[in-house]
Amino acid sequence: MRRYRELLRIPGVRGLTAAVLLGRVSTSMLNLALLVALTQRHGYASAGLIVMVFAVVNAIAGPVRGRQADRREPHRVLLTMVAAHTVAWVGLVAGLFTNAPVAVLCVATGLLGATIPPAGPVVRGLWPTIIPAEQVTTAYAFDAAVNTATFLTGPMIAGGLLLLMPAQAVVAVTGVVKLSGDLLIALTPALRAKRETKRRGGFLGPLAQPRVRLLLGMVVLDTFCFGCLEVAAVAAASGTGRAGVLTSALALGAVVSGLGYGARTWPGSPGAQLVTLHLGGAAVLVLAGMAGSAALVLVAATYTLYGLVNGPVETLQQLLVGDLTPEGQRIEAFAWVFSVMWAGFGIGTTVAGRLVSDGDPGGALYAAAPAQGVVAIVALAVLSRPHDTETLGPAH
Repeated sequence: MRRYRELLRIPGVRGLTAAVLLGRVSTSMLNLALLVALTQRHGYASAGLIVMVFAVVNAIAGPVRGRQADRREPHRVLLTMVAAHTVAWVGLVAGLFTNAPVAVLCVATGLLGATIPPAGPVVRGLWPTIIPAEQVTTAYAFDAAVNTATFLTGPMIAGGLLLLMPAQAVVAVTGVVKLSGDLLIALTPALRAKRETKRRGGFLGPLAQPRVRLLLGMVVLDTFCFGCLEVAAVAAASGTGRAGVLTSALALGAVVSGLGYGARTWPGSPGAQLVTLHLGGAAVLVLAGMAGSAALVLVAATYTLYGLVNGPVETLQQLLVGDLTPEGQRIEAFAWVFSVMWAGFGIGTTVAGRLVSDGDPGGALYAAAPAQGVVAIVALAVLSRPHDTETLGPAH
């Protein structure tokens, strides 16, 4: 883990990582806390509708926020959005405590989704400007591992708090954590010192780059698979809380392999590595489908194995987005990544929900397997470009 120790010695990296951790863990906390709070007062159908409004508005507004951060000073954009986001949080929490009607809560969550500060895309766009080139791969691997770890720890923290206080109060605590993390990122000295970049116009922004569009398509398919795995976990656990064991196993495998990937140099170009990882992922998903009706421990083993195979994928995608996006458009490009992730995950859960209606998770897992194969084909298209011929590692 020498590379990670060296990474954390770089001035500003530790503080920035801690701030990112606060912001991201709050997101996974919110998913559980908000659903519980809404379900207790308004039932499952209304809770699903309100959360969907939040997700859709967030996905639509994300690239717009990213473009503003690219074209203006990122720290000023973040500070402005933190102020607006604070007002939105206050409105949502007040609505929950006063048992506001569903329509009012839809407006509140819509405002919450619209005002989310683009902290994640800003940080991902910032790494190459504050970290030596030979350590950028390690930085993105660490970033991806932290992101995955929050999906493991966030629900656990929220679940513990829900045992101690009302769900509305847990939502309020989540808001404090989120705003604190985003504010710390906005006040980071490295962000204020970010060098001026060329302002690039064009309605499509980074989407004008064909390879960026291909990469975003890969992200949609990858998160489609995660949506299928989420639903399949519930089906494999017969609708009980044991589904958390499977999703935790998946996250644990991804964190371990993601950190391992960033700790050393690996042969082959990013495209070649993505092809290998996704073909391996497709094989594991077929295996998981075959084990779908078996003992939970066996299904958990296949989920762990998929996490181990898939762990480095997010790091590779971040590297390619950063490399292939023109200077001055990177924050918007990473914002698009976050947006299409929501879309892919939502499509995956919708499709998988229809395929597991009989309680057998196999259908959802078998649907995810060909999606991984398609990603491998898309990765070949990225690999065929001359830009993508270098070996990943310290020289990258």
